[in-house]
Amino acid sequence: MSKKQSYKKKISLKLNVEDTAIVIPYDVAMHIAETYDFVSMDAEEEHVQYYKDVADLVRAQANENRHELQDDEYEEW
Repeated sequence: MSKKQSYKKKISLKLNVEDTAIVIPYDVAMHIAETYDFVSMDAEEEHVQYYKDVADLVRAQANENRHELQDDEYEEW
């Protein structure tokens, strides 16, 4: 018999006041970051850094919390 496979990752979050958490696919997060980078190119000077900071924050969180399937999860028991 093989062991039941679960490809989900369980996480616990501690949110500060004014924080939020969303679960979206990694490629969607990267698309959001790229969109903010693109918008920053045409933004008024006082908003450029804000858009770049948001893009960097989205990338950092997406990379930190990304759940990738490990090779050993495919092994039969």
